[in-house]
Amino acid sequence: MRRFIHHLHLWISLPLGILFSVICLTGAILVFEDETLQLLNPHVDISSMKKHDPAKRELAGYGFFRNTLRLHRWLLDSPAKKGERTLGKEVVGYGTLAMGVVLTSGVILWWPRNRKVLKNRLTVSYTKGWRRFWYDSHVSVGFYATLLLLVMCITGLVWSFPWWREAFWAVFDFVPPEERKRFLYTLHTGLWGGTVTQVLYFLAALIGAALPLTGYYLWWKKQRRH
Repeated sequence: MRRFIHHLHLWISLPLGILFSVICLTGAILVFEDETLQLLNPHVDISSMKKHDPAKRELAGYGFFRNTLRLHRWLLDSPAKKGERTLGKEVVGYGTLAMGVVLTSGVILWWPRNRKVLKNRLTVSYTKGWRRFWYDSHVSVGFYATLLLLVMCITGLVWSFPWWREAFWAVFDFVPPEERKRFLYTLHTGLWGGTVTQVLYFLAALIGAALPLTGYYLWWKKQRRH
């Protein structure tokens, strides 16, 4: 069973790793969008502006963040109307679903058999060579980021698939309909806990962007030995 999960983890990650990195890196950039816009536009009260306020189009940095959002959600293939399907939206949606599978399989592979292995799985070695360093970084650091990355995947899929949206709100049926949009957005971006959770989401997303790259490196090193 473990061998099957390893192959599942590997053969989903190899073709889709770059997509995972793009989604996570753009997500990390967007975490502090309002704070960055405030720094670039000190004469404007960004917090008082609505998310899609037309006045934001005149702000310095607005175009960069709009394009980053388009890349994050649709790979720049934006739908002409809200709710329409595009190829980019489908790729991001199914890519996010695949990322959830990879993260879950990664936790299963990480799970230690005893306390000694647990210690190794929770730390990064700096004294046993570069390959061990990158392996530990992939396994240990990846584990620390997994929970938040899964939260981002689960919430992000609400925007991608109607069937997932229905299932999500069936679980979170205690949220009033008029508050659902805000609830989903804050849970997806880390705003629910203020600056602390924003920083944690930012770091987790950066780690998520790096995991496929360390995974590629480890796979390449393994291929060279054969």
